[in-house]
Amino acid sequence: MAWQDRAYNREERPFGMGNFSFLLPPTPLAIGLMVACLAVFILEAVAGGISVGNPLISWGALEFQGGLAFIEPWRWITYQYLHAGGWHIFANLIGIYFFVPMLEQRWGWRRTLLFYTVGGIFAGITFGLMSAFFHMNSPLVGASGSILAVLGACTAIMPNMRVLMLVFPMTMRTMAVLFGILYLLTIIGDRNTADAAHLGGLIFGFLLVYAGGPFYGRYQRRMHIRRAQKAVQYEITEDKQVDQILQKVHDQGMNSLTRRERHILQHATERQRHADMSGGRRRH
Repeated sequence: MAWQDRAYNREERPFGMGNFSFLLPPTPLAIGLMVACLAVFILEAVAGGISVGNPLISWGALEFQGGLAFIEPWRWITYQYLHAGGWHIFANLIGIYFFVPMLEQRWGWRRTLLFYTVGGIFAGITFGLMSAFFHMNSPLVGASGSILAVLGACTAIMPNMRVLMLVFPMTMRTMAVLFGILYLLTIIGDRNTADAAHLGGLIFGFLLVYAGGPFYGRYQRRMHIRRAQKAVQYEITEDKQVDQILQKVHDQGMNSLTRRERHILQHATERQRHADMSGGRRRH
């Protein structure tokens, strides 16, 4: 059985309405990334507007001329939060809002943020390679490469999830392929090195998750085992507490119980009732 068919990789549709993934509730990481991008954009405007002479862009854009990207390695991160105009940041905020929550609700914010950041770094690498190939030296700014890496990961995990692109329904796989074709054509026809970053992020996100599917499955199984172990340990601890509380009731009466002890007893009773209804058995 391929890893894509295993239980831990079966697609879920917790988002949106019906089979569609839209109108997603914002998640903490998505909100944090949008706020960070907006805050930096406001600082850009205060510092002199959107231009190469802006000190924030001069200091933070990903620039390969003179080897700055390697002499000043922070640029690989800072460029992901800088933007070149209103439409640029608006499009990226939309991308963060729609795509980041899909991954964050599956992986958690820490793992998603790491993936988002590394995806942006890989997008910067493809931008640098294409800039060298076309002998171009323009700097790179924007979160698009990171967002496309997240889109690639979502496509590998849930390729058949249906989304709305503008007003057209399609699967995640179809949308990713369309983006890939668009970026490939603009790279070849227009020598658009920014779209090289977009395509690089998309490919990185998809291939890393797709090729690492079995490892992702093992990670999920480890997490399930840990949760099960914690649940068993909690149940054992609660059983000991219940035994002590029942002994106290026997010796001193029900009125001797504290609020916390009553809560423990009530929770244990509800858990036992739920186990009886589901045909389960408690550990003793």
